[in-house]
Amino acid sequence: MSIDPYDPCPCNSGKKYKFCCHSIGDEVSKISHLHETHQTATALQLLDRLKKKYPEQPLSYITEAQILMAERRFEDALVPLNECLEREPDHPAAHSLLATSSFLAHGYKQSQKTIYTAFQKCAAVDVSLATPLAISIAIALQMRGYYLAAREHFALAMRVASQEYQQNLFMNLLEFDGDDQIPYQFRGVHVLERCPLEESEQQTTFEKAQRLANLGCYRSAAGLFKQLAEATGLVILWKNAAFCYAWATDEVKAAELFHQAAKLESEFAEAVELETLAQLLDLNNTAEVVNSIEKIYEVESLAKFLGLLDQHPQVLRGNVPPPQDQEETTPVAYYQILNTELDAESRGEAITLENVPTVIGDIDVFDADRQLGHKANIRLYAYEGDQLTQAEEIFADALGKDGKTECGLQEVEPESEDAGTPLSPVPTEQWPLFFRWSFPQKMPILKRRELEAEQWKVLLSKTWPETPLAGLDGKTPVEAAKDESLKVSLTAAVYVLDAQTLSLGHFLDFTELSPALEVSELPALEIDESSQFNTCSSMTQNRIPVKELSDRQLMYIFNRALLIRHPRFLYDVLIEVLSRDECKKEVDLDRVYTTLTEICHKKNQREEMLSWIHKGQENAQASQAFENELQWKMRELSFRLEDTSDPGLSDFMKEIWDKYGKKMPQIREYLKAFAQAFDLDLPWMKESSLLDTGDLAGNVSSEGIWSPGEATPETDSGSGSKLWLPGQS
Repeated sequence: MSIDPYDPCPCNSGKKYKFCCHSIGDEVSKISHLHETHQTATALQLLDRLKKKYPEQPLSYITEAQILMAERRFEDALVPLNECLEREPDHPAAHSLLATSSFLAHGYKQSQKTIYTAFQKCAAVDVSLATPLAISIAIALQMRGYYLAAREHFALAMRVASQEYQQNLFMNLLEFDGDDQIPYQFRGVHVLERCPLEESEQQTTFEKAQRLANLGCYRSAAGLFKQLAEATGLVILWKNAAFCYAWATDEVKAAELFHQAAKLESEFAEAVELETLAQLLDLNNTAEVVNSIEKIYEVESLAKFLGLLDQHPQVLRGNVPPPQDQEETTPVAYYQILNTELDAESRGEAITLENVPTVIGDIDVFDADRQLGHKANIRLYAYEGDQLTQAEEIFADALGKDGKTECGLQEVEPESEDAGTPLSPVPTEQWPLFFRWSFPQKMPILKRRELEAEQWKVLLSKTWPETPLAGLDGKTPVEAAKDESLKVSLTAAVYVLDAQTLSLGHFLDFTELSPALEVSELPALEIDESSQFNTCSSMTQNRIPVKELSDRQLMYIFNRALLIRHPRFLYDVLIEVLSRDECKKEVDLDRVYTTLTEICHKKNQREEMLSWIHKGQENAQASQAFENELQWKMRELSFRLEDTSDPGLSDFMKEIWDKYGKKMPQIREYLKAFAQAFDLDLPWMKESSLLDTGDLAGNVSSEGIWSPGEATPETDSGSGSKLWLPGQS
């Protein structure tokens, strides 16, 4: 190990190498190499000898723990780390690794004390040593649905990380804040507010709580903030305590304190935001959910089983879903169970809201594993209640009276009670908003979207207003509208609905709600040229009056709005940017027009969507960017293909064929595929295909772009393309 004697020791004790682990550095380097070459058992044996020979030198304990953690033996890693801390109680890296191993082995709540000790020990020597711990916690908490806690631990990792890690951490934060499956109120920044207190003892307690929160010791900070809140009754302190409890993953307690803060808050919009957070956390932790139930079967004759399913009109074979991770076994077949028959050859002319085919269950089919002696495996899953009952009946009907015996089907018990299903639980009060439909392949996309828009109109104006909500004390929104004391709670419930509909792919317009609710969007913030927005939450940010912003302020908000991507607010920001010449010079117009196109598509505003597509095309033509221009043409094609009765569709496709097909031969293959997929009758395409001999001289790059010159033999038309195509995000 070539290290200068006066460099910091690689065990991260904070001491110089010469005065710490110099005696075993070379040995540890050789042992680490053994692990890297997959000789882990030998490496661990040598480390055990090294610990006995040099028991006072931490590097052997640290290295052993790191190897065990790399092997995902987190429980085993605790042993050498505890041994190290017995000899050197303040070793910061040992504390950090101990907390990380404990968290990964036992979870956050059980490891909280160890985690807080590690954060404080690292802060005393080198706070950046806490970075891996904070990142591990953030990633795991996000996967478990503790979104406020996950976001804050990403921010904590950013605060303590050394410069070399900050860029990657910043990308983690960007990815989190841009995830539209997370309620937007949980994304973006949340800060603890300052609160000058008259009594010096209380001020001292406040400063201590602030320091603990800055170090990541959130439950300790929460207790102090709550103590001060009870003594003073100040809403800021209730709010700070609530955030700290949420960051410590105690969302039930956090929700309770957010409710309390909302009751004390005199400013209506602030009270609504606090109540919204409370209701979202309540929803995240409710026991009132509709669970998906999994039924597992083994089958002897898979071919016979698949043949029976394929014959049933309510069991529809679909595309196999992609695996969620590399270790996941991929099914060989996937089916959806429908509540009614689907005419696969129709164009959906007879489908209405009353008879639209609804997916009530799913079937994954896994092949036998002869090496392990496992039979073919069938997994049927559906939501409990009527859907599960009906799905099982259709499944049994598909197999018939003798089918189960003929294919050797037998139900088996799941390997564990905790085994999850691909369908997530749905909170009971959100269940009325949840629907999964299936359409004939030839049914125009426009009609599908019109049906979905019609469904959302019914759900928002009739169904949701009559749904009892826990946040309204069990009352329906219509009932709550008659109770003035529930005005804050009702408005908050609408903003919870806003987050829910966005995660389900719908753009909520407040005008869609029943007029009887008398709910409108929150009032705009009062701002001036000195206003700063770097500590604004996502919900507060959406109240900024963009027309009143200076150019500098607008550009700052533009970048934040693009990150959170709340469509109502983002639309207003983009329109304002385009109205200011100086701001237009600073932005990527292609990205602006693309985003406006996506928003209008989500809002089903087809005419405006087409106008932004044409703006994008004009911008691409002005910059003479061939690929951009083509991408905009393909966006327009995607738009037009939603309505195959469009009289201009054929001519538009011919324009692409003629203008871009010569420079990019691959585009003609795409157009042929679209014509086939959408069952389009295009005589000119058949004639052109007959005339096309494929002898066009030139080269085709890996991106599919043609350039003049000698033709490259046997060009692979299936090579990867960067071209955006309909159906891609």
